[in-house]
Amino acid sequence: MRVNGNDKVASILPYMAPDLKITIESMVTRAGANGEITVDQLLEKYPIIEVSKEERIALLSLAFTNDNKFAPKLDFKRRCEILALVGLNITRDVIAEIYRVDRRTVTHIANPNSPHYKTVKRERIRLGADKFRELYLEEDTLNRALAYRATKAKITPVNNMYANGKMGIHNVRGPMCSYDHRVAIGWREVDEKIHVAGWYYKDLDGDNPEDWFCCSDESLKTSAACYAAMIDDITDKMLGSTP
Repeated sequence: MRVNGNDKVASILPYMAPDLKITIESMVTRAGANGEITVDQLLEKYPIIEVSKEERIALLSLAFTNDNKFAPKLDFKRRCEILALVGLNITRDVIAEIYRVDRRTVTHIANPNSPHYKTVKRERIRLGADKFRELYLEEDTLNRALAYRATKAKITPVNNMYANGKMGIHNVRGPMCSYDHRVAIGWREVDEKIHVAGWYYKDLDGDNPEDWFCCSDESLKTSAACYAAMIDDITDKMLGSTP
């Protein structure tokens, strides 16, 4: 996911190289602004031809940072926050967008069978699910997730209930699974749990066999899109697994 011009500078700074971060912070201060200034607003205040080479490099890094640069910047605490959010059944695509990482990163953090991020999963086992959630779902984490939800709620995707070629139960094994899963694909209307009508999947052999999930706005549009996204989204049961 590439940086958007409307993104706040403060949301990007933690993922920048330390020297470039210092340069941007200095430029924000000189502009009489704070971290709430957006990328586009900062670029408007500093035309490229009027800044030093060092400042140009910093501005380019700020404006064109992508998920490949964000991914390695997750520290242990951020990884634990992601695992705690996964425990709330928030989809991997949503968490990936909130933290500006590739969805595969979230999947590796969440999946107990993945060889990556074992220390994070050990931390959850050491503390227990409840204590882990209490410790790592701090106020700023919750606010970040709720702010994302508020933003996405304003977007109404166009979803086609008649695109039902993949509707029904399928026996599949995703790339992050060690056994076959029975997965139901179905159209869901808005209710107390579903906020947008569209195509959802239910993993009958996963941790939450009674719950419906979606992967992204795109996967809501057709049953085929839901099926394709589901294959990469499903994971084996986490409870009782060895990290």
